[in-house]
Amino acid sequence: MKPTLQKCTLVVRQLGRDSAIRESDVEVASLEQLFEECLTLAEQHLLERLVVAGRDARGRRRSLAFTFQSASERD
Repeated sequence: MKPTLQKCTLVVRQLGRDSAIRESDVEVASLEQLFEECLTLAEQHLLERLVVAGRDARGRRRSLAFTFQSASERD
C-alpha cells in the first residue's frame, strides 16, 4: 500500500464581537486554491495552520501541521 492524501485543511482564526477567538476550517483541494484562500482570507482572518491528513504505507492515519508566520513585502 502506498501513502494517500485524504484532506488538506486551512485553519484560520478570527476575533469575534465578544472578543472571543474563533477557529474555522477551510478545506483546500490544490496548491492554487490554498494560495488563493490565503490571499483572500488574510484580509479578515489570522492564518493559523495548514493540516494535511492521510494514511501512511501501513494504512495508519497520519497528519502534518504547518504553522504560518506573518510576512509582508514592503514597497
